[in-house]
This record gives sequence, C-alpha cells and structure tokens, in this order.
Amino acid sequence: MKGYSRGTSTFPPFQQGGLDSLCGLYSIINAERFINHSSDDEAQQLFDDLVHFLSRRKLLSKLLIGGINHTQMLLLLDKVVGRQRISNVQIPWRGVPNPDLTTFWKSVQTFLDGTPGRAVILGLQGYHDHWTVIESITNRSILLYDSALIKRLPRSSCTTVYTTETRKHLLFPAQTYFLSNNGVTEGEEI
Repeated sequence: MKGYSRGTSTFPPFQQGGLDSLCGLYSIINAERFINHSSDDEAQQLFDDLVHFLSRRKLLSKLLIGGINHTQMLLLLDKVVGRQRISNVQIPWRGVPNPDLTTFWKSVQTFLDGTPGRAVILGLQGYHDHWTVIESITNRSILLYDSALIKRLPRSSCTTVYTTETRKHLLFPAQTYFLSNNGVTEGEEI
C-alpha cells in the first residue's frame, strides 16, 4: 500500500475476511511478518501451512467458524510456526493469577522496549472478541498491527479483570504470547 507509514513497519498487516473467525491465524501471520519482515510469498506459505495443518487435524471448519482458543494457538505456534520462523515463544502470565493492569502493561512495555524482532500476540474480549498483535505500547496506548485494522487500545479503556462501561477492552494476560527472534526473556517458554 503506497504511503503506509504507521509505526516502524513498511509492511501493512494482512486482513481477515468479514465473515470468518480467523483472527487467531492472522495474528500468527502478522506477528511473524512483523518480526521477520516476511514477503507476501512467505506470509502466504505460512498461511498455507497453517490451513493444511488444521485441515489434517479436522479443525479447519471449526476454527473458521468459531475461532481459535488458547490451546489451539499454542499448538499452531509450536507445530506450524516453530523455531525456524520465530525462535522464542513465551507466555509469561500462563498459570499465574491475572495481574493488575499496571503490572501487565509494564511487562509488555519491558518486553517490547524498542528491541527489533519482537511482537506480542494478545487475546481480547469485551468490545472485541479478538486475537491481535501488539506492535508497540506507550504509557497511554497499545498500538496494534491488526487484521481487522484496529489501530490502538487506549489504556483508559483497558482492564485485566472485568469490563465496565468505560473499561471495555478485557486483556487476557494468560493468553498473551511474547514472540521474538532474539534472546530469551523471562517467562514460560513453549
């Protein structure tokens, strides 16, 4: 897309279709693309690999209609994406009680900290029931590299506990994946 200048990436995110529930698949593809600056052909190959894997496991129609859950996301990251595309996949909040928003927010900021070759896949509920990719995070907003073209989540609208009228974006720390192609960070690795 000519003139695309959002953030540090020169590759626009792929978008999912309006009627499918493949945001989980697209979050994997967009995270890999963001980290590795993958070409369109490489991204297409990853999409093909994911679809073939799901088809062989007889999961494709279920996920196309109902979306991907945490267990299936782990399976896809481990079996299809693997270490040749993303060297480290970590889930720092897996098995840990939900942290407060400030603690969670700081952990994402610390991980992303401007280091190239890193992205975060985030599970959301509330206003959006969605998987997305965090491109960067400031003290006031999460900036997204998203398949549905959601650009940002203001911190004032986010929570890690339960939604309210003003805090409509429920962030799931236990369904947050820290992805990188450089160095190991603190947290549980898959």
